[in-house]
Formats: sequence, C-alpha cells, structure tokens
Amino acid sequence: MPVWGRKAAAAPAAESAFARSMFAPSAAPAGTTFVPSSRLGRERVRIFRLLAGARLFMAVMLLGWLVVLPMLQAQSHAQQAAVAMPGYWLALTYLVQTALSLWWSFRDSGRLAWQVLIAISFDLLAFTALQFTAGYPAREFSLIYALPVLAAGIYGTLPLTLLVAALVTLILLSNALLALWGGGSEADQRLLNAAFVGMAYFAVALLTWQLSQRLARQEARASASESMARRQMALNQRVIQAQHDGVMVVDGHMVLEALNPAAQHLLDLPWSDAVTARWIGGRRALRELPSAEVVRREIERMATEGEEELEVQVRTATGRRLLLRLSTLEGLPGGVGYLIVLQDLREIDARIQQEKLAAMGRLVASVAHEIRNPLGAIGQANQLATEFAADPLQLERLHHLIGQNVERINRTVEDVLELGRAGTREVGLLPSAPLLRELHAEFEGTDVGRIALFIQDDAAQIRFDALHLRRVLVNLLSNARRYASNRPQAIEMRQLGVRAVREIEVSNDGPLIDAELRAQLFEPFRTTSSRGVGLGLYISHELCQRNGARLLYRTAHEGTPQQRGSFVIQITPGNAP
Repeated sequence: MPVWGRKAAAAPAAESAFARSMFAPSAAPAGTTFVPSSRLGRERVRIFRLLAGARLFMAVMLLGWLVVLPMLQAQSHAQQAAVAMPGYWLALTYLVQTALSLWWSFRDSGRLAWQVLIAISFDLLAFTALQFTAGYPAREFSLIYALPVLAAGIYGTLPLTLLVAALVTLILLSNALLALWGGGSEADQRLLNAAFVGMAYFAVALLTWQLSQRLARQEARASASESMARRQMALNQRVIQAQHDGVMVVDGHMVLEALNPAAQHLLDLPWSDAVTARWIGGRRALRELPSAEVVRREIERMATEGEEELEVQVRTATGRRLLLRLSTLEGLPGGVGYLIVLQDLREIDARIQQEKLAAMGRLVASVAHEIRNPLGAIGQANQLATEFAADPLQLERLHHLIGQNVERINRTVEDVLELGRAGTREVGLLPSAPLLRELHAEFEGTDVGRIALFIQDDAAQIRFDALHLRRVLVNLLSNARRYASNRPQAIEMRQLGVRAVREIEVSNDGPLIDAELRAQLFEPFRTTSSRGVGLGLYISHELCQRNGARLLYRTAHEGTPQQRGSFVIQITPGNAP
C-alpha cells in the first residue's frame, strides 16, 4: 500500500498548519501526504456530504444537457446519436459514481480521505473524457473543473492542490492545442481562454487552500477548547455532586441552573422536579418549586439590598432549619448568577456539640491530672506531719508545702472558672492606649526602663471587651517579665494602627519557645514552668477569639543575639472599627 494509504497515530496538538495525515506513518516527513488529518474533522465530513450532493446534482445536469442539447441542433437523429452516445455513457457512469460516493459518505465517515481522493480523481477523468469525446465546444466544460479544484483546496495539502490546478490547466491547454492543430475556427482565442481559465483555477485553488488551512487551525483550537471545557464541566459536576453540603446555582431570572443531590434532600424537592432541574435544557424556575420558595425570597432580598454575600438561617416549608450562604456571581456569560450553599443546622449543632464534648473531655482529664499531683503531695505531707509532730521546723516545712499545693489547686480551679465566666458580652469600641500606659506603670515598678512602650496613635480604637483585653495583656506581660532579662527595654509593648488598632505586640529578649512546642502553645495545661499550670495562654487565646481577634506567636532575628519572641493580638479586618 502506498505511504498515503496507511493509517498513523493521531497528530500532536502543537501541529496545526500541516498536521500529520491519518494515512501517513508518524515518521513520514511533512508534505508527503495528500490529505492531512487536520482536514478530517466532523465539520469536514458534513462539507464533503454537501460536496457529494453537488457532484450528484452536476451529474444529473450533465446527463440532461447531453440529452437536450442535440435536439436543439440542426442534425439528423442518426448523427445526433452517433456523436452523443459516448457522452451519454460517460455521464451515466459519472451519475452512478456520484450516487455511490454520496452513499459512501453517509455509510463510512472514517475513510473520508480515500473518498476525497477518489472523488477528485474520478471528476478529473470523467470531465476530461467528456471534454474530448462529447463532440461539443470545449468552452462548455471549462468551468466544470471547479469541483475537483475546490475539493483539493478544502481537503488536500498544498502540493495536492497545486497538482490538481496544474492538471486542469494542462487539460484545458491540451484541448485548445488539439483544436489549433486541427485548424479549427477561433483556435487562437480558445488557447488564450484556456490559459486565462487555468490561471484563474490556480488563484481559486490557492485561495481555497489558504482559507481551509486557517479553518483547520481554528477548528483545532475550538476542538481543544471544547475538550477542556467539557472536562472542566465534568470535574465541576463531580465536585458539586460529591459535596456533603447542598449546592445550587440560580441565574438572574431565578431559574435553577445547577443542583446537587444534597440540596435536593435539604429542600425536600420531589424526585421528578430535581431530575428535571438537573437535565440540560430542562431548567426550572424557583417559583415553580414550592420547596425552594424560601431560597428565592432570600435571593431577592439580597439583590434588593445590593449585597454581594449573605448568610442567613431559614426554615423550609417542611420545618427543616437551614443555614444559607448566598454569593453573587458577577461577570458570567449571560448575566449575573447566584451561588447558594445549604447546610442543615441540626447537623451543624450536632458537630458543635460533639466538639464541645470532646473539648470538655480533654479539659476534665487535664484538670484531673493537674489536681492529682498537688493532692498527692498534700496527702504525703499530711502523713509526714504525724511522724514529725515533735519537730516544729519540719512541721513548718510541711505546712508550707501543703499551702503551696493548695494554692496551686486554687489557681487551677480559678482558671477553669474564668473560662466559664468569659462568655460573649456586648463588645464596644474603646481606646487601648490608656490601658497600655496603666499596665506599663504597674508592671515596670522599680525596674525603670525595663519595659518600653510604643503607641502609634493615641486615639486609635479597638473593638474588644475591656476586662478581657486587660486579662490577656496581664497574662502576656507576666510571661514576658518571667523570662526576659533585666536589661533596659528587655520587654516591649507596641500598639500599631492609625485610627483603628491593627495589632498589639508584647515581646521580650528571653529564650525563644522551641519550634516543636509552638504548635501546642495555646493548648490547655501546656507549660514549661513549674510555677504555672498552663492555662494562661489558653485562656488568652480563647478570649481573643471571642472578641474577633487572633493571638499569635512571632519571632524576630532568630539565631542572633538580637532575637526576640513576641505575642501579638491581631485584630481581624472584619472586626476592625
């Protein structure tokens, strides 16, 4: 089998101008094929069927022309039959071939390149034979060669396109030369006309090939984009379907565009409505779904108020409590859309309750462990007190030990009770600079210059409960004073932010907290000090969270003599005044 008749691997995506043919092996050099695979897409199959239909229509017209034209000429019936008989058979054969070609194009679209080559070859042979044997003036056949030239330009490579145009030109010139040698009338004019028509066919062939090449590149890009879009749509659909929360997408006309099974379950949509809503082309308006009426009202309210996001608790017609998170989707083709995420509040409450129970279990276990150690020491001291009843010094030591452990148990209980008292209060705006100056004077004491204070804006305000903020700062300053050196400015307090407090930082030049301990820094009963119970930072962290802030630990100049560790109260942007 010739090279152009073998199948090959698919062309690489980067090749667009001359994609490798499906008829050439992958190692074949570019330009050795007749029909590149980039010209064999789905659209080209449809175009070839139109071309096959045009060829069939042309065959019918040729046969009719060969039948009607002799009747109009002044010749006897015998002369007409003798002259037109070869043309009749040729036209009839061409009619049969075009009909088979049209049938083949519908029957087997996988061999389109073979069909194109056979159609071009048969057109050239049939038209040439008609031109030389039909016995009519050759100018009648000059324009009929447009079909094979166009087919070569649409489907073929540039060499095949130029080859077909050259063959057509040679056929026209050959017919004109035969007329010139035979001494026919107007032979010179026919030769000149053949040359001009051949040049026109070359121009048409080049123009058709160039347009087809550009169309092939556009089709390749469109096919790649379509494939990526289909893949992205499939991935998005898989992600939406796998979501535990309900997900809905609604357009600006309140028409449901997407719905996952979780949303169907949470809204108690009937199965038929949900399936219809998910079908392509079967979109449903929210007003047609009574179960989704509560969603439609919230979307309309959000659009009326001009909000881009909304979070609201609602109750459906069936009594289910839902948390709706609505977001406006701007810049979508076709107009604005709305994304709705639905969550069952019963499940949220159950998860919160489980987390609370788990946290309480950890807290109770930690408290029990913290209390057991000093209770053991108290019990042991009580036993020793009976043995050393006659020794006042030993009794005093044991009483002091019991007092220390009782104080330790009392601090643990007080810290735990503080967690219960630190509920959410009505938080207002307050300036933090006076509190910082008060604490600076209180903690500095006789160590003048040990604590440095920097306030960027005295009038800056913070949204924080005053008692909570004081408790957090007292904890942080107590830790800093415990570990800092006695050098001037060993401890620094910094308030940053103009008009609104952005963060408050308490740093010291003491040893940095080990990297492996930083992940557990704000967990309860995590301490490296024998004098603490490990609840100070945990309580401070909880108080910051309850006031819409974060407590962070940062280091600066780590590994150098100037290294410093700092605790930062960072105000979240949504909680800034």
